[in-house]
Amino acid sequence: MPTHAGQALAHIYAEALYDAAKAADAVGRTEQEILALQEILNKDVRLRRFVDTPAVPPQVKRKVLIGVLKDFAPTTLNFLSVLIKKRRVGLLDAIVDAFHEHCNRKGGFAELTLETAVPADPATVEKLKTTLKAKLGRTILLKTRQRPELLGGFVLKHEDKQWDASLLSRLTRAVDQMEALKGSLGAWKD
Repeated sequence: MPTHAGQALAHIYAEALYDAAKAADAVGRTEQEILALQEILNKDVRLRRFVDTPAVPPQVKRKVLIGVLKDFAPTTLNFLSVLIKKRRVGLLDAIVDAFHEHCNRKGGFAELTLETAVPADPATVEKLKTTLKAKLGRTILLKTRQRPELLGGFVLKHEDKQWDASLLSRLTRAVDQMEALKGSLGAWKD
């Protein structure tokens, strides 16, 4: 996971890539290609090590990757060349995530994840989507995920924000508060 500075840098690179892709009328293709590149590097450990190794000169990395990705659009290949030259390939995962967020924002979409202990009721999900659309002013792309360990309630995630209204978090806070009282009330009995 990149540092805060690395995340900020990833957003800068993602916005620059978006601008270049938009100028080439290739935003969709660029997104598909950088996702494919991310998948290739995450699956092929040897290639990932090769790209991440500082001992390999940037021009050699570029030549190998351009050869492997010869069917990619010039926008994507140029972007990859910049990452290699600036030694920023390690930020690729964060850049891909930031690019995806940027595409959603520019396209008027908001991607959220709803986690619940039991399957979410479809009517409730639709009501939540309507409320979120009114609040965010964007079309809502809502993913649902079941997490039994939450015990009840929900967790809603959007970009770098999280709203935790789960029973698990409430119980955890209650236990923490009781533990904090332990010292002031004397011996705590299990």
